[in-house]
Amino acid sequence: MGHLPPPGELEFETPCAVFFLPVISRAADTVVTGTTTAACVWCSSLSDVQDYRNEPRCGRCRELEDIVAQAREFVSFYGLRPLGGSVETDDDEERELRVAARDAYAELFRVRTKAPASRTKSRPASRPAAHTAPPTTSSASGSSGSTASGSVTGPSRAQARRTDTSQPSHEELARRAQVLLDQLTEIDAELSAVEGQSGLSARAKLTDLTSKRSSVLRTPAALEKASRAATGTHSH
Repeated sequence: MGHLPPPGELEFETPCAVFFLPVISRAADTVVTGTTTAACVWCSSLSDVQDYRNEPRCGRCRELEDIVAQAREFVSFYGLRPLGGSVETDDDEERELRVAARDAYAELFRVRTKAPASRTKSRPASRPAAHTAPPTTSSASGSSGSTASGSVTGPSRAQARRTDTSQPSHEELARRAQVLLDQLTEIDAELSAVEGQSGLSARAKLTDLTSKRSSVLRTPAALEKASRAATGTHSH
């Protein structure tokens, strides 16, 4: 039989065992936090779920939403026609973004398991309001007259809005070009500050800044196209 260790050794080993308990406890808490994350409200996935626009969304859905948002911001910034319909265009960059957005839309609707709760609840609440105040018999002629006038002014207003956004002025194009130059200067300054740093956060920021810089550098082609369109419009 072995002999018992001296009392001094027992006193030394006991604190060591207690010392490692907090490390095990923190690791266990981290695992529980990861497994209890809510599922993606769009596709019910549990992979890399994070808050995205006040909703839990998985990594794949966030990536697809960002693709659509980038294309939407591009066409809005240059006054181009909205997304949807044909993807054909004379500008290669614009076509690339439209195709990417179309494919992202298709993938999002392919993986959808349920609509987000906020969108589902808002639809039934708005439908009964349309039938709460039906027109009476005495005011039938008046309501029909207002409906007719609304049908005339509605399309004209929508057409006016489309005309305003699709034909930016030269002053507006010059302002947008200056915005691009300011963005590029700011991104270059941030790149210079991050390039000398190390670590995961620095590498992630460097990748993000490089992507933003490439996006800014790709936009002058669409800006030139919008300028030519504005020149052609004013010449007529």
